[in-house]
Amino acid sequence: MILTIIKFQRFLGWLVSTLLLIVFSFVTSPEEAPAEVNANLPTRILQVGEGNSSVNALIPEWRQISFGSMPPISSSGSAAQGHWTAGQTPDQFLTLGDISPALSVELLSVGAIANLARLNSSQIALSSFPLVGEQTLNQLVEAVPELGQFNVSTVSTVASLLSAKGVGGSGNQPLATVLAQSPQIRDTKLNEIDLSQFPLSSIPNLSATDLRQFAGWQNSLMSDVPGLSSLPLTEFPNPIATLGNVVMRIDAIYGTAESDRSNTISGSDVAGFNVSCGNNCAYVELDDLENVGRRVRGSAEGFQWISGKYQQVEGGWGCLKGVNGGKEPTGRMPFGNAFKVVVMEPDERTDTVDTALYFRFSTFCGATPYFIGPVPFFSYRVNSPIFVGLLDNNAVDSLRPNFSGLAQSNATNGALSAERVGGESGVVPRAGVPTVASRAPGLIQGVDLDILAESISGMESGGDYGSIGSYVCADSSRNCGRALGKYQYMSYNDAARELILAKPGGAEFLVKLNNGYQPTDSELFQYFPPADQDLAFKQDLANKLAVTSTEIDPTTRQPFTGSRLLERVAQKHFGGDYSKVDGGGTDVFGRLSIKSYGSEVRQRYLASGGASPRT
Repeated sequence: MILTIIKFQRFLGWLVSTLLLIVFSFVTSPEEAPAEVNANLPTRILQVGEGNSSVNALIPEWRQISFGSMPPISSSGSAAQGHWTAGQTPDQFLTLGDISPALSVELLSVGAIANLARLNSSQIALSSFPLVGEQTLNQLVEAVPELGQFNVSTVSTVASLLSAKGVGGSGNQPLATVLAQSPQIRDTKLNEIDLSQFPLSSIPNLSATDLRQFAGWQNSLMSDVPGLSSLPLTEFPNPIATLGNVVMRIDAIYGTAESDRSNTISGSDVAGFNVSCGNNCAYVELDDLENVGRRVRGSAEGFQWISGKYQQVEGGWGCLKGVNGGKEPTGRMPFGNAFKVVVMEPDERTDTVDTALYFRFSTFCGATPYFIGPVPFFSYRVNSPIFVGLLDNNAVDSLRPNFSGLAQSNATNGALSAERVGGESGVVPRAGVPTVASRAPGLIQGVDLDILAESISGMESGGDYGSIGSYVCADSSRNCGRALGKYQYMSYNDAARELILAKPGGAEFLVKLNNGYQPTDSELFQYFPPADQDLAFKQDLANKLAVTSTEIDPTTRQPFTGSRLLERVAQKHFGGDYSKVDGGGTDVFGRLSIKSYGSEVRQRYLASGGASPRT
């Protein structure tokens, strides 16, 4: 009898649990992830639309994702530039040079990376940073600020190396003096001694040195830089972000029996993102979010994202364009150009589809196609919402107002400021020896480049990388073109021109712009992507700050410093390097003068938390 009662109670418990499960399966709160999407990465929810018509879409939570935490690559391969093995995470086969064009990793210092990764520089062995060990003494002195002025006895690593090389009795002399007196040791590499017994902090100012200062930095694997493998992708100088604002619904999934598909939104940054497919056209068909499928057909329906497992398209540029036959899987780039998102195997039987990430190798003269993969990404079912990023199809333009509630990435741009880095600076003070404590990442002449860049971009475009200005002519009509992107660089600006010309077809694109052509979003991101916009602007800002600080302010009769330095650099961006100081000239719209533009930027900079530059 007791056994019967126990079985009945268990049955009641099972029944209640089952009923609750059924009830909760029909009640989905806005905070819950869409059940039809599986991700191999941390995610966050975008609530698209408002009220009862809102839809939840998943995108990666880049603040919790690093190259070391990504899923491992599923295949092995090699090229002249490198190799990869199944089971490796991207940080184990990508170099600093590979990710530099997209993320500008070289602008970071090892100290900044360590602090963000919550590592203590004094507890990191020099042997875990092979790039330093590969430096010769001469290269090390050139790379690390003020290192040559430190006495050899205060740099234990170098003192041990010199002792091992028989160069004794130099402990009380500056390192630069010793190298000048003993040229035979200039090419001695640091790793000629055991570096595991020395911490990073044993070399003064090493932690405050940008990666780009070290010879051969481009060839260093990400995993060979302490803390870089675990650095969130939002903490790079050019962070990963969501580009565009279009979310669509997977309406149907088709296998390889399909052919002749031309209404596509897949391709490459070289061939464009509307590459037709002839045969073996496995794909997912995309619809808007009204969720009524083929019963109601609108102009924004029926787009095809072709499977990159079956279709290869043109990719790569420069000296590496021919790698892999110049081909890469077709796909999209909704998160910038650090990697490509590719639809893999659409399964008609289960109505599911997997996606994957593909990477590329890069060097100073070009980049391979995106053919290094696959790294597992998201899996979807029919009716899943999927983020597709930017679309230049006119039919999709009408969708954008409906997505005003789409949450944007709150990642910050730019190199890290001193306040964000915090903790150890890596600077080891010595009596009578200058240090570089003021050389905090992101600071030039005491100006925080991040905040200044955002202050200017807020005035120029509202922070929109896809902004395209009106066609204008300047300099007595010698220069004509359009203002492009977040910082509204004119297409004839030298910094912008150089980056655009480096892209395949860039010269022709510039000619069209200079003749009044209105580019599409896709074209702008192909020839002048966000990473290039940030890179060009911050390099330009750094140059302007350095040059302007040596010029004389006609108002004070002293070199530009403090707030006046801020104002004048902003004036130069607005009116050109040779514009009149505090001039009254305006843009074609007559809204701001050179003087008022500089004043407005200064006010925005200070209001955004920027400390007043040193005077």
